[in-house]
Amino acid sequence: MSKLQNFYIQNVAVFLDFICGFKDLIELLKLRVLKAKKRYIFNPETLSHEQEIVSFSSRIKRSALVFLGMSLMAAAWILVYSSFFNTPKGVQLLKENQDLIAEYEILSMKMGEAARTLNQIMERDNKVYRAVFGEDIISPSIRDAGFIGTDRYAKYKDADIQNVELLTNTYKQMDVLMKKAYIQSKSFDKIAELASNKTQMLKSMPIAAPLDLSKIKFSSGFGYRIDPVFGFSRFHYGVDLAGKVGLPIYASGDGKVVQAMYSGSYGYFVEIDHGFGYSTYYAHLSEISVIEGQKVKRGAKVGELGSTGKSVGPHLHYEVRLRNIPQNPLNYFENTFDENPKDVIFIDQGDYFYENQ
Repeated sequence: MSKLQNFYIQNVAVFLDFICGFKDLIELLKLRVLKAKKRYIFNPETLSHEQEIVSFSSRIKRSALVFLGMSLMAAAWILVYSSFFNTPKGVQLLKENQDLIAEYEILSMKMGEAARTLNQIMERDNKVYRAVFGEDIISPSIRDAGFIGTDRYAKYKDADIQNVELLTNTYKQMDVLMKKAYIQSKSFDKIAELASNKTQMLKSMPIAAPLDLSKIKFSSGFGYRIDPVFGFSRFHYGVDLAGKVGLPIYASGDGKVVQAMYSGSYGYFVEIDHGFGYSTYYAHLSEISVIEGQKVKRGAKVGELGSTGKSVGPHLHYEVRLRNIPQNPLNYFENTFDENPKDVIFIDQGDYFYENQ
């Protein structure tokens, strides 16, 4: 027999003894009321003992006082007993409550493990999946954003519930986990869409050279350089490829012409939106061969090399942008250029030469 069963049996036996004793007390009071013992008192006048005459109402009052006193004692005894001992039902409820707390703690641990796994997936999504398809990472401010509005957990804090903090924290963990999972699922939907369009993406990426590399020379690279016109250091957002005026310029990927115009320092230039966040700029052209809104394929002629705008000689200024952020174009097509040429000099408007040649 278990300790818990012994505890139940002992407490039930004590309780039954108390009930039996209380029943006997009631019977005794009834007997006192109906048949009280005779009492004698000494009468000094007659110098003899005489039987005390007690009225029925007095007997009732005395019995009532005795009953009230015994009831108060019984109530006090029950109160003391219940403070130190639980009823079988109370013991069962206490055990169920402890089991429930343990289950909540296990659930909280499992949700913590799930959150760590989800964080690893989110990190891989940002650093691998989205990077492969050229998508912006999802910032922590979006992934970890809270809930707008009133306190979602006030009803638990204000309720008279034991272990309310454990309950509230569990709900918080669950809500945060569900929100992060939702954002990650939307991210995977986007990646799946990009993966399904992978063929079109590969056609659209600007991975072809914009002109015949055998007929040009590399004259200026991506990054800071001494501006050939103003003579001080400025950031160069593309590469300069020097060649003869009239050399055909080609689209480096499928896309749509969004600008084809004359624009200040760029001179005659063309901008192509390739989709998937990519765009390319072709500047200083002598002639434009496309119009705005025209769809072009990789290798389609968009213009001819020239020296219009802010230019000191015939060359193509070529830019690649990803989500409007300039990228090094040399990372997008195969080449054998020296990215730090120091010997290119432009002359006239139709030729170039190298000092060392």
